[in-house]
Amino acid sequence: MSDIAHGDTAASFEPHRRHLMALAYRMLGSLAEAEDAVQDAYLRWHKTERAGVENPRAFLSRIVTRLCLDQLKSARSWRETYVGPWLPDPVVEGAMLDADTASDRPRRRIGGNPGAASL
Repeated sequence: MSDIAHGDTAASFEPHRRHLMALAYRMLGSLAEAEDAVQDAYLRWHKTERAGVENPRAFLSRIVTRLCLDQLKSARSWRETYVGPWLPDPVVEGAMLDADTASDRPRRRIGGNPGAASL
């Protein structure tokens, strides 16, 4: 695929990225898993014949929803054998879900080893 066609794919996907990230995060409760689902949706969007898609936002939302449901089904069996409590990631501020990906931003450490800083 040429760079121009690839640019068209990205340009048609980016306006929906924030909505898709919010949708995936609400379903999965994990920012990393949400990013994975959105990236998988982009790859499927890249392979799709977009001329036949009437509403890209609805199409992409459906893809992300199905990917999240598949992820939750596989996670359910993992959690059934996990003995500790399962807690979702902390709530992400709206600024973290801008059109650019959250992975482009520096990650913040939560907690950590306070003694490691003095080494």
